[in-house]
Amino acid sequence: MARTFFRIGATAYGGPAIVAQIREVVVLDKQWVSEGEFAESLAFAQMLPGPVAVLTAAHLGWRLHGGTGTAVALVAYVAPSFLLMLALSAAYFRFEGLPVVTKAFRGLGAAVVAIVAQSILSMTRPAIKNWQGLAIAAGAAVAFFAGANTLLVLAAAALAGVLVGLVWRSSENGAGAPDSHALESATANRGYRKTLLVTTGVALAFVVALLASGLVSPLFPALGMTMAKINLLAFGGGYTAIALMFHDVVNNTAHAWLTSKEFIDGLALGQITPGPVIITATFIGYRVGGLAGAIFATVCIFLPSSLLLVLIAPHFARVRHLAAVQSAVSGLLAAFIAMLLYVLAAVAKIAFIGPWDVVLAAAAFAVLRLRVNVVWVVLGATAVALAFMR
Repeated sequence: MARTFFRIGATAYGGPAIVAQIREVVVLDKQWVSEGEFAESLAFAQMLPGPVAVLTAAHLGWRLHGGTGTAVALVAYVAPSFLLMLALSAAYFRFEGLPVVTKAFRGLGAAVVAIVAQSILSMTRPAIKNWQGLAIAAGAAVAFFAGANTLLVLAAAALAGVLVGLVWRSSENGAGAPDSHALESATANRGYRKTLLVTTGVALAFVVALLASGLVSPLFPALGMTMAKINLLAFGGGYTAIALMFHDVVNNTAHAWLTSKEFIDGLALGQITPGPVIITATFIGYRVGGLAGAIFATVCIFLPSSLLLVLIAPHFARVRHLAAVQSAVSGLLAAFIAMLLYVLAAVAKIAFIGPWDVVLAAAAFAVLRLRVNVVWVVLGATAVALAFMR
């Protein structure tokens, strides 16, 4: 199993494409799970905060070998992108001042603008399904551009989603109890007490590690808590985590660890590595604390939602149909669209040095709309910048 998920993590790009590749390998090739079981794992991953492909892999590991399977699948899947991002981060912070590097990242900046714009377009339809969702998104956008506290805006959006659900949810949505036998087998129930103890132990060890990390660097406790918070709030996939990252590591007056330009460059590097885009956390961690910071930030950006997955997995069938959960997530997703709009404006302000940057970003966006792999778009924009921009 470890070899299989390592190979997927080393070769898969783009969230939906990664999920499709996981399905092809796990369902069609290895035949470890059925189509129905894979669909349930994907639905569970979409319900939790964090990157969908990562959580799908983690839940498939849970199906196959319980909590140990989750750990193995998660580490194996993330390892290739972590190692590559670690190498790229080290190279970036050593050579970023060279003219050729500056020119290359100018093209990458234009590509990032296009990628964020495309992510907004692709997420808007599933995230904003009615005028109530549009109203929540509009209100959140006003708040973000006015400089409101991110957590307060997200909490208000979740509450608004719940209130909208209470007022407008039709009675038929609550009808019919779900069949919960698929994920609540007798074996899972018998082993849940042990799982709860182990998971609680890991969570407590994680909290202790967060507190003790200050002995390594005074910046590490804040770094770890920031990454954990981002992970637990990132409903909707990797790009919602990116929006949260921008607010917490660039705009945060308490710890603005990266400049806007460095964040754009780190996000661009995250696009050319396989696996999840939130591997950008490795870049941020390296900037804050070198190798130790990169490892620490990466663990903190993936561990919390994985622990949540192991705890909730046996009860998924009941939790997924809770009206309050669905409504709160709907409100959060609408707010994340607003947050991405704010990030797009901030990124464009830095990336658009001249008119040709706008042209390159528009061209990259048009190519992305044609469903060209994002890696080729990023590499193409870099090549154009190296060849034609001054």
